[in-house]
Amino acid sequence: MRRRAKWMLNLAAAIGAGMMFQFVGCSLGGLKNVVTGLNPCGTILFCDPRLYNFVRSGIDGPGLVPEQDPFCTFPPFCSEAVDPIYGGLVIP
Repeated sequence: MRRRAKWMLNLAAAIGAGMMFQFVGCSLGGLKNVVTGLNPCGTILFCDPRLYNFVRSGIDGPGLVPEQDPFCTFPPFCSEAVDPIYGGLVIP
């Protein structure tokens, strides 16, 4: 039984590595993008994915910076009707 489990584990590791090369390629930059771009909310952790993206976005105050959020000047305080990205996270 132990030999079969070890064989299955090796097979799963080989298939997983093959899938990573298929989606990412051989570069480490692609692997870094996959790991840092992972949003664990909803799949691993029980949290709001939009709130997680807002925290990681780097928005640190009010202002009009279209690269951060083109819909609202102070993203978490806008309504969902105005800002579909981060709107409605904080209900005033």
